[in-house]
Amino acid sequence: MVANARMRLNGPPFMATTRNRAADRALARWGIVLAGGEGTRMRPLIGYWPGGDRPKQYRTFVGSRSMFQHTIDRARSVVSEEHIVTIIGRGHRKFLTESANEHVPGLVLDQPGNLGTAPGVFLPTAYVLAENPEATVILLPSDHFVYPEDRFCDHMIHAFELAETYRDQIILVGAIPNRAETEYGWIDPGRAWTDESDAPTYGPMKVMRFREKPGVKEARALLRQGCFWNTMVMAVKAKTLWTLGRQCLPEMMYKFDAFLMVLRAVHEGRLDAKYEASALATVYNDLSPADFSRDILQHVSERSMVLPMEGVDWCDWGRPQRVTETLARLGRRPLFESERLGVASEAAIAANAVYT
Repeated sequence: MVANARMRLNGPPFMATTRNRAADRALARWGIVLAGGEGTRMRPLIGYWPGGDRPKQYRTFVGSRSMFQHTIDRARSVVSEEHIVTIIGRGHRKFLTESANEHVPGLVLDQPGNLGTAPGVFLPTAYVLAENPEATVILLPSDHFVYPEDRFCDHMIHAFELAETYRDQIILVGAIPNRAETEYGWIDPGRAWTDESDAPTYGPMKVMRFREKPGVKEARALLRQGCFWNTMVMAVKAKTLWTLGRQCLPEMMYKFDAFLMVLRAVHEGRLDAKYEASALATVYNDLSPADFSRDILQHVSERSMVLPMEGVDWCDWGRPQRVTETLARLGRRPLFESERLGVASEAAIAANAVYT
């Protein structure tokens, strides 16, 4: 907790004030783990895997931790455990309780239905705002591979700091591309990231536009222009995120506004907690699907900044081939038969451990 003003602190008053401000920032930082997807594109890989069918985020592809566990551990590295809010899909809770290693800190929310990424973002954000209207949140999809993780966490802390400085902006963490990928979203900062000697300089920049899943020709042009992959990892003031939701999806946010009022009343003791479930059901009744990237990000480039992840290997493990290619590049042996996918042979994969 923040030091009480009546407590005696060592050091001069300026140092005490600095410590208090740092504590305030830590108390206002929250992590939202997005784990509500069903992973349909990964069925060719996990469909025959022993242990039954399950969404990819609850699978362990290499090492001893699932993708979901990796994401939770990253959240733990940058926020306190009680400030982690995780949203999962219907029926997913069984995957969290079947393993003694699957301890999920903080609050876990079961979404009533999978209606796209926009409701999946604003439902946990409502709980954060009910607790702390001044919160800064970082959104963490649970189906990403990143290495090294400590370097990735450094970028998340930087994103937090930027969101606290540029309070009306979304800070997107961008991956530095190595190919003309047509299945990722791209972030165009509008100019090359180089200094006077043409050496790359990676720092925060304004976003000029977003491009979602471009064709081959355009993807090659985006790569040449120095654009970035959109990881959908972002830091933003919760109030700013809520305001942008109202701007872009007013009908959906009308329902979430009513739900937030109920949550605040419950949190403040003005309303019995039993009303929370019925209020949530009302939100999802006749709620139209919405995509966060398409329906919000695409329309708020003027309120967005990008922070490139220098020194981080990032990949969206949404397809089987990406898993095998990533592990082969890093010299790891996967926990499945890669030949079944026709992508990489076991002989090409060394046994050096880098990702556990």
